[in-house]
Amino acid sequence: MENLNADTKTTKVATRARGLMRPRVWVLIVCGTALNFILSSIVRQTNLPFYIDNVGSIITTALGGILPGVITALCTNLLNFAVDGESIFYASLSVLIAMVTGAFFESKRIKTFRGKIIYILIIAFIGGGIGSLITWFLYGEPSAAPMIVAITDWLSATFGMGEFACHIISTFVTDIIDKTITVAIALSIMQVMPESFKRTFKVTGWRHMRISHKDQRKVLDNIRGRISIGARTIFIVVISGCLMAAIITVFALINYRDKTREQIAANARQIAFIAANEIDPERVDDYIRYGYEAEGYTEIRENLYSIMNSSDDIQFLYAYRPEANGCRVVFDLDATLPDGTFVPGVAPGSLVDYEVEFVNYKDQLLAGQEVPTLEVHDQYGEYLMHYHPLFDKDGNLVCYVISNIKCSTISENTRDFIGRVILLFAGFLLLIVIMGVWIARYRILLPIAAMTRFADEVAFMDDENYGEKLKKIESLDIHTGDELELLYKAICKLTSDTVAQTTDIKNKSEEISKMQTGLIITMADMVESRDSDTGAHVQKTAAYVRLILEGLKRNGYYTEKITDRYIRDVEMSAPLHDVGKIAISDTVLNKPGKLTDEEFAIMKTHTTEGRKMIESAISKVEGDTYLKEARNMAGYHHERWDGKGYPEGLHGEVIPLSARVMAVADVFDALVSPRVYKPAFPLEKALSIIKEGAGTQFDPKCVEVFIESIDEAVKIMNKYKEEG
Repeated sequence: MENLNADTKTTKVATRARGLMRPRVWVLIVCGTALNFILSSIVRQTNLPFYIDNVGSIITTALGGILPGVITALCTNLLNFAVDGESIFYASLSVLIAMVTGAFFESKRIKTFRGKIIYILIIAFIGGGIGSLITWFLYGEPSAAPMIVAITDWLSATFGMGEFACHIISTFVTDIIDKTITVAIALSIMQVMPESFKRTFKVTGWRHMRISHKDQRKVLDNIRGRISIGARTIFIVVISGCLMAAIITVFALINYRDKTREQIAANARQIAFIAANEIDPERVDDYIRYGYEAEGYTEIRENLYSIMNSSDDIQFLYAYRPEANGCRVVFDLDATLPDGTFVPGVAPGSLVDYEVEFVNYKDQLLAGQEVPTLEVHDQYGEYLMHYHPLFDKDGNLVCYVISNIKCSTISENTRDFIGRVILLFAGFLLLIVIMGVWIARYRILLPIAAMTRFADEVAFMDDENYGEKLKKIESLDIHTGDELELLYKAICKLTSDTVAQTTDIKNKSEEISKMQTGLIITMADMVESRDSDTGAHVQKTAAYVRLILEGLKRNGYYTEKITDRYIRDVEMSAPLHDVGKIAISDTVLNKPGKLTDEEFAIMKTHTTEGRKMIESAISKVEGDTYLKEARNMAGYHHERWDGKGYPEGLHGEVIPLSARVMAVADVFDALVSPRVYKPAFPLEKALSIIKEGAGTQFDPKCVEVFIESIDEAVKIMNKYKEEG
């Protein structure tokens, strides 16, 4: 036990020394991040067509595990983001590469050439394939890197492929080269490291005795139910992380959309205000009446064009005077839609209908009042429209200057914003999920599963394994520092108390069993002492009975019946098979000659008398008892296989198995032992009689296994001869 405690303490120290918070682990993370940043900075300065920004992440993951590798990858992207303003959107890719790296190094597949090729292709697909999609989404165009452009142009010219497909393929091909260089550098650096040095960085989450991967599978396979507590915990972590990200994204989106709309509306108001300052309110009547011929009209129109063309977001710019039956055109500029459609302006002085959205504001417009900036949907698209009133020097409304700003800008900016937020959260969400899975596995799932497995073993252990199993569950040494550790300690105490109580019960049961056996033997000896010829008959027949039952079990006969307990019960009950002879008078029981028919009839009653006596005992005992087999043997050990026996003439397997076994044992002992009415038969003659009785007097299977075990039977016979 002292050695066990020493081993447990050593395991505990080693386990706690391998946690994530060790200084050397964070030194590894810092060095890995620095290496990534230095290499990516060199690439930026030299304009190389590669990135080589995962070398440190690969080394950190290989030495420390997935969690340090993921932290290194995320920190690298944060540092690069401070320099280039875009790396953070690729953080999820770096995290995925760290996760794949951890899987390959943990499984040792990276050691084979085939494993290295598969690994490079997978991380190239992540960095190049998925990365190219992110690049296209962020910028709406392919990468401008010279090598990627060259491959894209060649693919397009050679195969006639589309720009998007060419971009994906060229980026993937380039990234294969990049990741091959990256992996080669990482493996070369690790190659020169001493093995003892590399092992010092490994991070494990064990909060109890470390168990092998094979034992982990056994432990996890032992979990009951369709969904384990670990799976539920991981599910909660993932859903919580996704829900948190979704909520933050939705609120950020709503706020961004509102702010964007407010900004566009402000732009619409600003444009309308600036345009209104270009129009002379005192000459609006002339503009309507004479149009292009009015003095200054053309100059003002050109100035309005300059204002409209100052921003791509301004789609329409015009000036209308509201009237009872429509709007009178003052200025209406020609416009070209984003799809190239030309929309000519309406001639000055023309009457046009009110915009549908502003019909309800007709009275306010006629009164020269301010109206809200509204979102308008017409055949030309979606716009934010603002009406700015223009007054003459007497304060009379002369017209409204109206600006239309494209609403599609809101949708485009919103989509871009959502994408960037999702990409931003993805890397951090993966880190949260990995940490949640890691903590759930090592602090919840494995400790609970290990306790469950070993508790099951204790519950169903053999008598000989009490101490061994107790030591095994105590050696788990769970130290999670929470309710789980308290539960473990409670289980250990409960198990220890149970083992002690079970051991005590076992010892007392053995004492009771010995007392019962002693009483049975004493009772049988009392009967035997009245029979002057049966010397040690009950002991020998009990031994023969066990011999036959073990032979039947060995040969696969009556497997549904013969169990270890059944053999024990029959052997224990065997000495009582002739207990009924206590009711037979001495003159009949010890008569030296052949019995008369009347005397034999009396002798046969020892079976029924014995059965009655044992049934009487059974009625006084509650529950299952071995005396049931004693009753069967006492009542039916003189029945015959062919149905010609007594007392009831049972036949075949209708005769209880214990009685069929006793029949062979009883007759064999009677044949090889001397009686007042005959001498002992030689062994050969006795065996010949037993064999002849197979299928008539005896169960053939019982005879078969008895003959097979005759050497053991002879040893039993000789043992009691010597003792006699």
